[in-house]
Amino acid sequence: MSVLAIRDLTLSFRLWSGPVEVLHGISLSIARGERVALVGESGSGKSVTARIVLGLLQDQSGARIGGRVEFQGRNLSGMSARERRALRGRDISMIFQDPTSSLNPVFRIGGQFREVLARATPGISDTKARATATGLLEEVAIHDPARVLDSYPFQLSGGMNQRVMIAMALANRPSLLLADEPGTALDVTVQAQTLDLMRTLVDDHGTSVLFISHNLGVVREFADRVYVIYRGRIVEEGPTRAVFEHPGHPYTRALMAAQPNLTGGGLPRIPERDPSFLAPLVVHGDRT
Repeated sequence: MSVLAIRDLTLSFRLWSGPVEVLHGISLSIARGERVALVGESGSGKSVTARIVLGLLQDQSGARIGGRVEFQGRNLSGMSARERRALRGRDISMIFQDPTSSLNPVFRIGGQFREVLARATPGISDTKARATATGLLEEVAIHDPARVLDSYPFQLSGGMNQRVMIAMALANRPSLLLADEPGTALDVTVQAQTLDLMRTLVDDHGTSVLFISHNLGVVREFADRVYVIYRGRIVEEGPTRAVFEHPGHPYTRALMAAQPNLTGGGLPRIPERDPSFLAPLVVHGDRT
């Protein structure tokens, strides 16, 4: 049984001009302990897919969601808001793209850690929460956890906040981790350290990962399998090595050719440059 199974997922938003279709029949699955990447350019539908899995869009009046999302065989789409909240932070965790804006700026890190731990252990004492948080911060290579726990997010560097977010996301040993562009805002050295750290911790805990990124170099090193999304549609999927060595869809080939290189030269043309979700999608040369 898959840890996560998405079948024919659709999403539309109601605008003054009418409904706008954002996701068109997305289907993907993740096995236990598997690292799966969802790859595409900005605005292709990666992050909203993760937010639906986390249950963050289901209660928005302007969003209309169809299809089925299953977590460990349970239909998330049919759950109540209360049931979805019970899963968040306990069984399903997320590392958001910008850790500074994701952490609450008016609460110290220690207090926010306690709230996360209370998702799985209601009534946990401050002493127990602090001891647990200290150990988790040490796992993510933070050598002065006491100072970090007593700090506000704005008093820490971006790399430090990213490590705090990873520690919080893994605090309750979730079955599924959603990682939305982790480390994008960091310099390349800290980003590499963060991803190596996340890989080690995830492997040690047996957690499944949906890794969202447009950085193909990182995806190639991190993911077991890849799904390529273009304007709300999955256009290609397969084992990472196979997709990178033999990309079948023109959009996948264009993404790979767009990676920076030392020789310079012009960028490849991606079909429908700056596409709008308000216009119908026509994809040529589809070879999924």
